Amino acid sequence: MTREKLEKTVNDFMDSLTTVNLACSVEDRPWSAAVYFARQGFDLIFFSSPQSRHSTILSTNPRAAATIHGEYKGWREIKGLQMEGTVGRVAGALAKAKALATYLRRYPFAKEFIPDPRSFSDGPFGKAAEVALYVFTPESILYLNNEDGFGARWKLEIKDGKAVGEPVRG
Repeated sequence: MTREKLEKTVNDFMDSLTTVNLACSVEDRPWSAAVYFARQGFDLIFFSSPQSRHSTILSTNPRAAATIHGEYKGWREIKGLQMEGTVGRVAGALAKAKALATYLRRYPFAKEFIPDPRSFSDGPFGKAAEVALYVFTPESILYLNNEDGFGARWKLEIKDGKAVGEPVRG
């Protein structure tokens, strides 16, 4: 598969689903959480409470794995993305504005939770329900497609938000 074809396949797959499962760990204590995401290139933008367990873990250890997949009845139908990378808070006014616009374009209903986009803290549950914008930045993405055989995967390396090199079948 060419890099261009795999990039399109990965982006189309990301655009067809709404949740990403993030896996993180600190002090040999693993955790995972599902969050809605919006794609900015290969980066995944999401909201979360800084007090959530995954946000607390990620503030200590930003390394994370992530999966995006649909619901399948048989193993031959399984398709998905397996990724590794880092998670951090979106920083800077321009980056926050761009990330927020990307997220709200995909999830207009989220506007009701963010009456003041400058603070992200006056949501429907008051100040205690502060939310923050985060970004998962992948370093590698594996596209799994069991239609091509059990465990058939293509790996795409990501550097500075761009695919690099040729895809490797794994």
